[in-house]
Amino acid sequence: MNTTILKQLSLLSQALSKPLHTQLLNNLERRYPKYESFKNLQLLNVYAAFIFSQGKLNYSGIEILNDENTFKAHTDQFIGFFYCESNNLSLASKRNLAVRLHSMMCDLAKANHIHITPQSIGAKKINDYVQYCIESYQSLERNEEKLTYLNGWSVTSQERKAVLVDLDFLYVKYKQAFTDKIHDTLKRYGLTQKTKSLRGNLFKITSLLETTSTLDMKATVESFELLLSEKYVQSTFYKAYQLQFSECLVKGNDPVYFNKAFNDSLDVYTSVFINTKLYPAPLKAFIAPIILNVKNPPSFSTGGKTSELEKMRWFADIPLHIKDEQAIAVIEARIERDINILKTVFITHFNQLKQRQERNKHFIDKGIVKPIKGNSGARKGSNTGSKAYAIGEHHLDNTIATFYKYCISGYKGHQYGVFLGFEGKNEQLIEELNLSTNATLFTLTALLVIEHPKITPSWLQKLQLFNENGKLTGYKKVGEQFILTSEKARRGRNLAQQDVILNEFSKSIVDFIVQHTQIARQHLKAIGDPNWKFLLLTCTLNKAVKPSVQSQLYNPLLLVRKRLNDKAALPLEYDVSAQELDIIASITTHRTIRRHRGLQIYLKTRSQSAVADALGHKEVNQDLLDTYLPKPLMDFFTERVIRQFQKAIIFEAMKKSPYLLDAVNMTYQELEEFLENHGLNDLPDLNAATFDKAASQQAEQSIFDSVVLTVTVPIFQLLMSIKTIIDNDNDASRFNELVQHWYQSATYLFKCIEMPDFDDDDILDMYEEAKNSPLDHTIIEGVLSC
Repeated sequence: MNTTILKQLSLLSQALSKPLHTQLLNNLERRYPKYESFKNLQLLNVYAAFIFSQGKLNYSGIEILNDENTFKAHTDQFIGFFYCESNNLSLASKRNLAVRLHSMMCDLAKANHIHITPQSIGAKKINDYVQYCIESYQSLERNEEKLTYLNGWSVTSQERKAVLVDLDFLYVKYKQAFTDKIHDTLKRYGLTQKTKSLRGNLFKITSLLETTSTLDMKATVESFELLLSEKYVQSTFYKAYQLQFSECLVKGNDPVYFNKAFNDSLDVYTSVFINTKLYPAPLKAFIAPIILNVKNPPSFSTGGKTSELEKMRWFADIPLHIKDEQAIAVIEARIERDINILKTVFITHFNQLKQRQERNKHFIDKGIVKPIKGNSGARKGSNTGSKAYAIGEHHLDNTIATFYKYCISGYKGHQYGVFLGFEGKNEQLIEELNLSTNATLFTLTALLVIEHPKITPSWLQKLQLFNENGKLTGYKKVGEQFILTSEKARRGRNLAQQDVILNEFSKSIVDFIVQHTQIARQHLKAIGDPNWKFLLLTCTLNKAVKPSVQSQLYNPLLLVRKRLNDKAALPLEYDVSAQELDIIASITTHRTIRRHRGLQIYLKTRSQSAVADALGHKEVNQDLLDTYLPKPLMDFFTERVIRQFQKAIIFEAMKKSPYLLDAVNMTYQELEEFLENHGLNDLPDLNAATFDKAASQQAEQSIFDSVVLTVTVPIFQLLMSIKTIIDNDNDASRFNELVQHWYQSATYLFKCIEMPDFDDDDILDMYEEAKNSPLDHTIIEGVLSC
């Protein structure tokens, strides 16, 4: 049983009856009120898996809730099931979850007036109670097919890492044999792919197959494979495209990104199934959507899609009446403020780490080492005979000297923390020992990314300080420069190596990381773990590890929130509210720091080349520089221009109305500034005759040779309303000159678009969309006639 995949297994949702599920969940929420909901649901999923493995459906628990002995036996078998079948967990993880599972069953018993005695579950080994539970479970009949289902499905990558793949939809509809057939094919494909690419490609291909299965009305293996036959597969995938694209539009997702992903899924299907001869190629080539992008957008990739919170931090509440240059200055100031807050807090933490390291060096030299066995004996320099060794938080010198004498996992007794005088205070002890943790490494690596935004999380993850022979390769001096070297696989095999030339400050950070991780490196090397070669290592009292991509180092919300809650570390020049700090914490990762720095550099230099160089791109390539970060920037200014245009029209239409200031939602002073910066001035004298002459192309040259109209769907909708209102009005002369001007502009524009030889598909699409979703003409007429 793979406990991480249980939430994806749809058959488990049918295992427990709704009343029993609700009762168990309510009990868990009362016992663990501070836990996030997914942790409680994880416990319920494990119990549902046990019930499912026993072949029960919609289980209400009536037989166990009416008999104390039956309930106890059921609970013991459940704990035994968990220990026997949760193969993906370590013994320590099993124990932690088993304690909560047993408590869950005790709470269920108590709520139903059944008495069961809470049992102790061994921390480091299987105790007598757990062994009894295992034997009780093993006496039950096993259903191998159901247990296999609980393992879920995974695929091994080229780097020999397991990647989960969701094939539940196939299993439920087509059963195990067919699911195994598809799974085996995906496993062979996985061995040819890197882990990151494999994860994305598996999602794309399973999404395509799942949509195909929804088209299979007969729900048999034969009917499903008929849809994938050479005769039907092209039309099958075209229907799948239509279904997925409709869902994309309903959800408001980016259609350009969707089309790229769908084309990728066709390529993956070809690699997995057609090239391996499992299924045939289509008689006609697959219909792949053509992807249209804005030409030459000012764009650059900074590692992921910008979140709504980031856009809010950058662009919210910027007044319309100020100049665009001032708006840019506001955005720059906001980004600089957030970066400065983070940098100040992280530097304060960095300084604390350095001071603690120097203090500990002194303690190691001066402190008295406690012997492994016994806590008495003559102290160094003492003539008073035998005394107990002073240790703990009030004797840090001795505590730190003792730990650094025996090092990681140097104490083989029950609890290292108790031996060092910090019973129940392991977190405080690790901080005093100044061990490398996700918290300390995030501070240090975040400062590195601020200094060098070309550094990515994957680059950090792969950074090897030493090679297999123990030679320093990842951090070296070349001439007068110090260089940090790692790989960025996205740049391609030949350009994968990326060097970062350190400045004085970043060099001091790297030097400290090397010292900071030394004890972890020594431990890993001593036990033969090859991860000792990597720069980033974390450790506790008993083990050292290389942080995984799922660790808090790369998902640091709680770590950043703790740092920002240190009021003494915040910069004095900013008055930052607790709500603001929480928002900053929620958007702070290595990737978001790169996004902030990328936009900061772009706004300062107005140079794509400068951004590409700072972010470590091999060239300014518009395909590579996707519309990740500039898109919100361009969206902001597009929306801003439209809103300014609308305000300007409202002003011209209502400038003699007493309700003008309410309509434009500005003060008189703001309105004056708005008109100076964004008002409609110097409109050309465009009358109907001029339009007719230009449209019929009778003049060799006209003023329209120099007219550019920016069009969007909202502008089309507004112009259509103006034209419809005036065309249907018996007295068009009651509208002012500005309205007449835009009526004539709309008439000319629509004539051009409706000509047979007009071939701009983008404008035609916007025009049709505006026609199909018109504005309320009565509201617009009311504004125009003010």
